[in-house]
Amino acid sequence: MTDVQLQYCKKCLNRKSGTITQENNCNLKGINLEFEGICTSFDLDDKVLISNETRIGEIRPNGRRAYIAQSLIWVIMGLDIISVYSSYLQYNLLSGVQNSEEITDSMLTINDVRELLLSIVYLVVFIISGITFIKWFRRAYYNLSRITSCEYSEEWASWTWFIPIINLFRPYQIMKEMDKKTIAFLGSKNLNSTENNSQLIGLWWGLWVVSNYIGNYIFKVSFKDDTIENLMNSTIADIVLSLIGIPLAIITVKVIKSYALKEEKLFEIGRKSEFEE
Repeated sequence: MTDVQLQYCKKCLNRKSGTITQENNCNLKGINLEFEGICTSFDLDDKVLISNETRIGEIRPNGRRAYIAQSLIWVIMGLDIISVYSSYLQYNLLSGVQNSEEITDSMLTINDVRELLLSIVYLVVFIISGITFIKWFRRAYYNLSRITSCEYSEEWASWTWFIPIINLFRPYQIMKEMDKKTIAFLGSKNLNSTENNSQLIGLWWGLWVVSNYIGNYIFKVSFKDDTIENLMNSTIADIVLSLIGIPLAIITVKVIKSYALKEEKLFEIGRKSEFEE
């Protein structure tokens, strides 16, 4: 091992604690310390001063993904507003049935068709929006891994959204990690104008968890008997879910937009780094 290679080991997250020597250096089993060039398992320790050896030049542009994710979330918010009004009409119709008012078959059919079409459109847009958001989220986490060590892998940033229980807190932790470490890096480059969004991220995630809880309630109610009371309770839950979805959409867009501005600065630093090389 050369002195240059040893310098990389001193910055690696996998190094052993205590005195670093060429004979007693790596925590990774099966690593040949007489490697050529740079160890493929090198993982930069963010506690070590970041230097020119970082991989910032590998940062990928993520602005377009951020823009598409924001645009679709605005569409979701628009559908939530429409859904509130549609659910309100349905609730009045069900109240009329409950109070033995005169309700024609055509009124029921129009309501059912409207609700069905709105549900289909919402589901399709929601799925596409979710995919675009996760693609942006994963790329953002990948870019973070180019400037510092991350708690999780790039792939984990995607799959963590789909694993029960873990999806209740891990995406929030990753988002906070992204914001905190990006601000720290930009600060090390004398770019201190970036805002800390820890409280906004907390509010964003709180609304997301609550909306998921209500969504699960609506899903369970849909399997119960189609009594007037169950339908009315489900409709009220739909209204509440849509009302929560409006501020959730606004805050989600703000979280994406704020972090996207930080990423633009990272990308600019990366481009300068490549130019200087």
